[in-house]
Amino acid sequence: MTYTSISTLRPGARLQEAKTQAEIEALMAEAFSVIAANGGESVFAGADLARGVNVSLTTYPDAASAAKSVTELTAKQLIEFESSGQFMSLE
Repeated sequence: MTYTSISTLRPGARLQEAKTQAEIEALMAEAFSVIAANGGESVFAGADLARGVNVSLTTYPDAASAAKSVTELTAKQLIEFESSGQFMSLE
């Protein structure tokens, strides 16, 4: 059974310091490669404008893979997570 995470996040220090579009694109590619390396697949991404954060839903093979992605993305200063945890649909 897959694990779906919901995260609220902001750009990490490296993304905030990027000066050109090319740098931003390279850093975003690095972030998505971390997610993919851990078996993650983006389901939805958007913005919560009231709170000033981005929101993402991502599926992973299991909770450990999701946690590993969060740890790696944080350590690489690509993303600052405000929160991340299991998403449960009410359908």
